[in-house]
Amino acid sequence: MITDEDLRMLDHATATFEQILTTDGALGDLPSRCAGWSTRDVANHVLGGAIRYTHYFTGGSGDDVAWTRTADHAGDDAVAVHRTLCAALRDEFVAHRDDADLALHHPIRDVDVVTLLVLRVQELVLHGWDIASVTAPGTELDPDLCRYLLDRGAPVRAMLRDGGKLGAALTPDGDGPAAAVLAEWGRQR
Repeated sequence: MITDEDLRMLDHATATFEQILTTDGALGDLPSRCAGWSTRDVANHVLGGAIRYTHYFTGGSGDDVAWTRTADHAGDDAVAVHRTLCAALRDEFVAHRDDADLALHHPIRDVDVVTLLVLRVQELVLHGWDIASVTAPGTELDPDLCRYLLDRGAPVRAMLRDGGKLGAALTPDGDGPAAAVLAEWGRQR
């Protein structure tokens, strides 16, 4: 079951990513923290994620929306696109917040609604950092979002590792929740 706290963290992560989209270079050709991807590539991946996740609520498979992984979703107004796509996805989470038995067909494996929501928060936070730490070095992750991901993210990390989409955790390169989150997701400042 999705809690009010889950929705609050989704909203907070969504707003934080929107702010990152407005920074200079966020939609440019700078190399991001994701090897082989520019900051624009990462932004498009996250925007496409909202399309993919919304699609999973229809019962469709990831193959149906594989095109979203390489499309240019940002266009000329990435913030407007982000708002529209995230609002549609949030509506699906709210509509299905009590559907504990609903199986959503993520390409790695079927997931429940809560797992998909936590996966989305993780995507917004970590890929937001992948952009922001390049365009604004010294960017820190929000402590509330970090604590949320540390509390709720273990099943998501396990799923991604089992699916070969996430490397091993690292030793944190500092104290606090931001260093812990980055290390759990195989990143360091």
